[in-house]
Amino acid sequence: MSKKQQAAELLFSGNTPAEIARKLGMRHSDVMMRLHASVGEGRMRRSDLAFSLPRELRAEIDKAVQETGSVSPTRISRHLQSRGVTAHPFDVRVYFDHRRSQVVLGDMYEMVRGIEVRLHQFLRSVFIQQFGDNWWRGGVPDRIRAECAALREKDPEPAPDSYCYTHLLGLRETLDKSWGVVVQYLPKELASNKRELLDRLLRLNRIRNGVMHPVRGDVFSEEEFEFVHDLERDLQQLKVEAHAAQPEQQQPAVLQVSELQDQFAPTTVVEEPVTEPADAETPAPASDFVPTVEAA
Repeated sequence: MSKKQQAAELLFSGNTPAEIARKLGMRHSDVMMRLHASVGEGRMRRSDLAFSLPRELRAEIDKAVQETGSVSPTRISRHLQSRGVTAHPFDVRVYFDHRRSQVVLGDMYEMVRGIEVRLHQFLRSVFIQQFGDNWWRGGVPDRIRAECAALREKDPEPAPDSYCYTHLLGLRETLDKSWGVVVQYLPKELASNKRELLDRLLRLNRIRNGVMHPVRGDVFSEEEFEFVHDLERDLQQLKVEAHAAQPEQQQPAVLQVSELQDQFAPTTVVEEPVTEPADAETPAPASDFVPTVEAA
């Protein structure tokens, strides 16, 4: 196994970048070079690097930023140490670099988009399996069909079929109304609690509106980010085995990080590695940092 693969596995096993460097006997910059290469290959997201730090430690870092007014990794590390909290300056720097709004919002968009497209494709596959050529009328509720048909009629460049005009709330309603058909294809964890799944999709839609309409200026909490991350993970299990062939049409790709490496050739180095902890005195830009703990 290559060092790049080892670094990625260690990250997903709950190790911080500094811990990975120690376990692999590598320089911090070399670890980041390999982790960033995995990001470029679609094996992980940039936000995975920030969230590799334990949740409690991230909260302590955010609190220290509020208390000191500083985003210097070394100063924050020393401040935490004075309170009995251990945080390597290198990990603090990685957290600052990958907790910025561009990173978090970019990854949030990817996850929300992926969930919506996956659910869209899953329901279509279930209905084709159950109803064959009559899947549109057999599976999709009347109100949703009428709404989609009206939107397609108004589109100057219409999509291949009306089902392409479903939205997240429409998919949620379709799942609700067709639960008796769909439930047999759901993983046990999702099939056992219909109300919880529907509530999660309703909450996702509220987050989606903020992500897709950035001029609203919505600020997302760490808890909301983790909610979307967990929902994406749970819905990755959605699939229909051996369903009938679907009509040929161009489907939007689901940007799942585990699938991107099949679409693009691996890259060697994608981003500039972060500096060594000796350079950690250089403060991270404060204007773009998104703390997860609100100021008092």
